[in-house]
Amino acid sequence: MSRLLRIAEAQLRGRPRQTLVALVSVAVGSAMLIVTLSLTTGLSEDFVTKALETSAHVEVLGRRPERVGKEALRRGEPLYALARHHVPDEKRSVRPLTLVLTRARAFPGVRLASPSAEAQAVLAYGTVRRASLVVGVVPGDEAAITVLDERVVEGSWEAFARDKDAAVVGSGLARALGVPLGGQLQALGPGGQLLTFRVVALVQTGLSAVDKALMLTHLERAQILAGLASDQASKVRLLLESPWQAPAVAKALQEELGYVCLSWFDRSAAQIESFERQNLITRVLVFFTMLVAGFGVANVLVQLAAQKRRDIAILRACGFSRRDIGTIFLLQGLLLGVLGSALGWLGGAALISLVRRIPVDFGEQAVLRNEHLRMAEYPWFYLLALALALVVCALASLQPARRAASLIPTAILRGEH
Repeated sequence: MSRLLRIAEAQLRGRPRQTLVALVSVAVGSAMLIVTLSLTTGLSEDFVTKALETSAHVEVLGRRPERVGKEALRRGEPLYALARHHVPDEKRSVRPLTLVLTRARAFPGVRLASPSAEAQAVLAYGTVRRASLVVGVVPGDEAAITVLDERVVEGSWEAFARDKDAAVVGSGLARALGVPLGGQLQALGPGGQLLTFRVVALVQTGLSAVDKALMLTHLERAQILAGLASDQASKVRLLLESPWQAPAVAKALQEELGYVCLSWFDRSAAQIESFERQNLITRVLVFFTMLVAGFGVANVLVQLAAQKRRDIAILRACGFSRRDIGTIFLLQGLLLGVLGSALGWLGGAALISLVRRIPVDFGEQAVLRNEHLRMAEYPWFYLLALALALVVCALASLQPARRAASLIPTAILRGEH
């Protein structure tokens, strides 16, 4: 095998220009694949990270799961239970709150359970009006469940924790209202309740949906705005030992509490699916770049087989079998794949380092907002690029190898072909 490898390497060196073109095409395809995997994986991970940082792992909602009760009578006749529909004027809430919190906190895997009250309100600052969701939380619990206390860009979380009339506002919402730090916001609740809040902190999470709509206040104030009693909450938010246990915990907890429980994955399923779909399309397009590189390798080997016909005939006359000749061309394809992907590794790593330094701004409507693109980097990116390059180059070398192995040495040496 080493003898065949040396012959394959010597024949490639004999055509430096064509070999260089093939190497560059494989390298470009490998580098593009690595950068694409880095970018798409990084964006998906960035969204998941931000979703986990700004929301609870599991939420216990103030509504009952839809069920149809069915029991078998002794005579075998089915009995269907009648469920009362939700009355439009009746406020959905988790109650009794104390009992639900006690049972949730005792559930395996739950580190923290905290109540939350939500009210659809119209916020006013001067003559500017904006509809927003006012969320009431316990400041200490919120700092444990999310990282909003670490995303404060103006003001302080401590001021929010001390002042019952304080509010934390998303940077996008504050900009839309024109309210500065220390400004007085008025909130008109659905029942006509009018409360005043003082903005003590502005937060920026990087998720546009949060930054443009977030307003946090203390639980008691949001309960008043929503028209809820002190032992009622819009939802109970849970922090788990591991966020990846959220779907299983949510399902089990729903059976335990009798309230609808949603995991962070359920709430973000549409966005995650959208990212996965876009990532798949992008990766398929980059795969075609590798196929183009394969055509370049095949072209080089076809020309090599045509120009080295006499050399092939001499090798056959010296005792090399058809299989040996085919193996030589297959090894040439694999050499181009290995060397090209190695160059692609270097190019991909350099491009990743360059792209993550480029400042970006996708505008106000972007789902994710960052100053720089988040680029993931894992060893399997490079291994996948190598494997794909080897497969493509091996397939590209099959036809030239078969053609070279089928040459008849006596006819070539006699000049008949």
